[in-house]
Amino acid sequence: MGKTGRLVSLVLVVLLLMVGSSMAAFPKPMGYVNDFINVIDPVSYKEMEIIAKNLKESQGIEIAVVTVASTDGMTAKEYAVELFNQWGIGGSSYDTGLLMLLVIGEEDGRVQREIQVEVGYGLEGDLPDGKVGAILDNYVLPHFSEGQYGKGLLEGMKAYAGELTGESYVVDTEENDAIKTLISFFVIVILLLIFSRRTPLIIGPRGTTRGRRGGGYMPPPRGPSGGGFGGFGGGKSGGGGAGRKF
Repeated sequence: MGKTGRLVSLVLVVLLLMVGSSMAAFPKPMGYVNDFINVIDPVSYKEMEIIAKNLKESQGIEIAVVTVASTDGMTAKEYAVELFNQWGIGGSSYDTGLLMLLVIGEEDGRVQREIQVEVGYGLEGDLPDGKVGAILDNYVLPHFSEGQYGKGLLEGMKAYAGELTGESYVVDTEENDAIKTLISFFVIVILLLIFSRRTPLIIGPRGTTRGRRGGGYMPPPRGPSGGGFGGFGGGKSGGGGAGRKF
């Protein structure tokens, strides 16, 4: 092998190593809620899993929540886009996915505390960048300022789900934890009843809507009760969304 051949082989090996290390930087999904740094309380975790599962089964919309300690040298936006695409959040037909990424850790010796929300193409009509940011400001960050990361992510998910399904949510400001849990339980029950009876409407690319009667997108059938997480549907990021440092 000549000098040129050895050089080409070396470049290919380096490129393969770079791709491999880039791929290894992203964790594998364990469910709709992926708390890799253990900052989400059990109640919020369970509620978010239920809401996300119902959105997937009834509407074909996939919401993923991810917490990490580092973005491996990337900005939170870059990391969110790459993670979104690698996991394939949202159905591949209409890209109906949404990622809520929370970063709490250190990057290059500096403390990093940031939330980034990434939206698939199919949801941009209902969740433009300004609305995504407003929900972060009004529903998420007030809880983050008190160290309640699980509560903030939960209220954010409820608000985004409300925008996508036509339901409205109000942030509970009561101090009694028992009352908070009871109200959250009734919200979930109401959601279950609504989702089980209504005809699903799926937001198609660039804000178009497709329904069950029009020969459009059909949400996946319900799986067996208690079934495990089967992965995301192959969607891609639309580049929209918003982020906040706190």
